[in-house]
Amino acid sequence: MAGIADKCSATGVKRFVKLLTNWTGSQGYCVEIGNGVWDSWFMPLLEQTTIACEKVVKKISELSEGYNIVGLSQGNMVGRGVVEFCEGGPPVKNFISLAGPHAGIASVPFCGSGWLCILVDYLIKLAVYSTYVQDIKGYLEGCRFLPKLNNERVDHRNSTYKERFSSLQNLVLIMFEQDAVLVPKETSLFGYYPDGSWSTVLPAQEVYDAGHIA
Repeated sequence: MAGIADKCSATGVKRFVKLLTNWTGSQGYCVEIGNGVWDSWFMPLLEQTTIACEKVVKKISELSEGYNIVGLSQGNMVGRGVVEFCEGGPPVKNFISLAGPHAGIASVPFCGSGWLCILVDYLIKLAVYSTYVQDIKGYLEGCRFLPKLNNERVDHRNSTYKERFSSLQNLVLIMFEQDAVLVPKETSLFGYYPDGSWSTVLPAQEVYDAGHIA
């Protein structure tokens, strides 16, 4: 699953797919939704997940007996969506996540923690902590993807999503020590900052530890 601002025709992605194919001895496929870079930013993730399920996963006959997913960056969100939501699709056996933002991010992607990024984050947070944006009830009712992916809606928790994610033979989470895109980098392991802090990182967060998805 290609990541944000990436596409399957990119040299690095092509080399990565070829490396995995040669290493495993199994045919590998790069999944790119829409027109790649543009849609990775602007197409809703639920729509990306539906396309990956209906027009890719179900159409590749070699995957009919089961397959593995290797996700790159935001591609992990689509990959997790395929695991949980792809009704009637072949089973996912193993999920390998490379730098996936599983617990969210605290800074604008591709920005970092420099003074300019901190200023941008500050301006964004002026709205983030407003009453309107902090309307959790509105978030749970109006947001289409995250509450569903994380099985957060108390009255609509779907045991099938949890069952599918828990049925993985192996879940491998890989964090890049020098990651300059994900802040904090520990989000790759479901880690995140506590409220009001940028210095320490908490371990796996409530969504994962609470048992809603695993």
